Amino acid sequence: MNTVQLQKFISDNSQVEAIFMQKALAYLNIKNKKRQPAKRWNEEQITRQAEKMYAQVVENVYGKLHTQVKANRFTPAETWIKFINENEVLDGLEESMIELEFE
Repeated sequence: MNTVQLQKFISDNSQVEAIFMQKALAYLNIKNKKRQPAKRWNEEQITRQAEKMYAQVVENVYGKLHTQVKANRFTPAETWIKFINENEVLDGLEESMIELEFE
């Protein structure tokens, strides 16, 4: 499994992405309003930045899972999915996203 596959799995099987994006977009919009008018981002730039932030979260999760699964990107997805399900990784991620606060 690679990061793209992991991101799709998370998206298809949990609310992690939706929760994160909602909070990230709210944070970025508040941050954007504090910028000088000439330097403010448009909605597309804000969305792109939030997507980059989410991609980084997935990269971090992948890195942590990689060591726990004792696998690499060539290990079958079933091995990863079995580990994720047995250890309730998605539930933990959803709880983390609910508690997430940007500063």
